[in-house]
Amino acid sequence: MWIVDSSVYIDWMRQGRSPTRVLRPFVLADQMFTCGVIRVEVLRGAVKPAVRTELGELFNALRDIPFTAGVWDRTEALAWQLDWAGTVLPLSDLMIAACALHVGATVVSTDPHYGQVPGLTVRGTLPAMSFG
Repeated sequence: MWIVDSSVYIDWMRQGRSPTRVLRPFVLADQMFTCGVIRVEVLRGAVKPAVRTELGELFNALRDIPFTAGVWDRTEALAWQLDWAGTVLPLSDLMIAACALHVGATVVSTDPHYGQVPGLTVRGTLPAMSFG
């Protein structure tokens, strides 16, 4: 299971790669998650309405991790643990990490913050996957 951070979506779009095409095999295999923070971070930066519409449809196809009380509790616990250890991370990154931990997903990101979250599995890229 995977959750792709907004930094990766932004990188793909800057490279001229369609996130919809890249993620299609993972969506078809029901292996891709997202959360509201990622959706907002990506969609707020969409310059062209057509791209925003396409990305919105992609996010609608992904499995959404809701911010339940349990996810908020995990976010707060991570923030407290890391802050007291001298590592202060952005709240948005902590929220995404808590979502990933909640469902056991690997975070795909180029952001080094995620590597500082205890118990979180992080990769810089998705594995190769094809579809028929």
